[in-house]
Amino acid sequence: MSITSTLSPPLARERLVSALAADPPRLDLAALAIATLNQPHLDAAACLHTLDALAARVQVEMERHAGHGEVLAGLTALRHVLADIEGFRGNEDDFHSPDNSFLDLVLERKVGLPISLSVLYLEVARRAGIPLYGVSFPGHFLVACSAGDHKLVVDPFHEGAILTEEGCKELLERVAPQLRFNPETMLSPAPVELIAYRMLSNLRRVYLEREDYERGLAVVDLLLMLAPNHPGELRTRAALLANLGAYRAALKDVERCLELSPDAPDRDRLEMTVRELRERAELLN
Repeated sequence: MSITSTLSPPLARERLVSALAADPPRLDLAALAIATLNQPHLDAAACLHTLDALAARVQVEMERHAGHGEVLAGLTALRHVLADIEGFRGNEDDFHSPDNSFLDLVLERKVGLPISLSVLYLEVARRAGIPLYGVSFPGHFLVACSAGDHKLVVDPFHEGAILTEEGCKELLERVAPQLRFNPETMLSPAPVELIAYRMLSNLRRVYLEREDYERGLAVVDLLLMLAPNHPGELRTRAALLANLGAYRAALKDVERCLELSPDAPDRDRLEMTVRELRERAELLN
């Protein structure tokens, strides 16, 4: 079968490549590239205009809080506009909906995941001149900024709540209790490429749990564009391709896994899969 329709659309790939190739990389454009997986005719210009308008309102609000110090004034204004006035919040009622991952729908519906809401906060903050950065916290994406010798951490999912270090520890105990809190690594700035990869990983998980294999394949294809030799993603794409009857394409991914990791613990299983895929591919001739 032809797999052209099931791999990620060319527009999504082109936009994501362009966003990450920018200097510096553009998180807003990367998020909108991912959103085109759901809406190929997405009006990216309208979304960017909405972000610009929100930032302009934040700048006006910052002037009212100028006496609180530049960093705190910026965070207070950002949170007030996005959470208090606009009502952006975490979608706790339908957390696993794929709509929560798409920036255009987050802007429209005003609900999303921790990471998609963080993208919103980051891009409005960037436009307003607030030095916010993404934090790839385990299990729950956050944003933060430096304030002298300490960091101010913000949770966009919970209406922009500002977390102390103790609050971060408590959050970790809820979302990843097996881990020990390490502020140096867990609160460090996340690059745009990592944020895009984590957004796609969330979306992949949602689609695969729903057994929506065609959309899942489109997402995994983008993940492999970001990390071409990722063994887990290669295995996932191979399984999805085989499920959709694209045996030759699946065979290439499995053979690539063997080439990259000749001593892989599941080598016997991979070799058996290669034989099965070759047999199935030959039946198509």
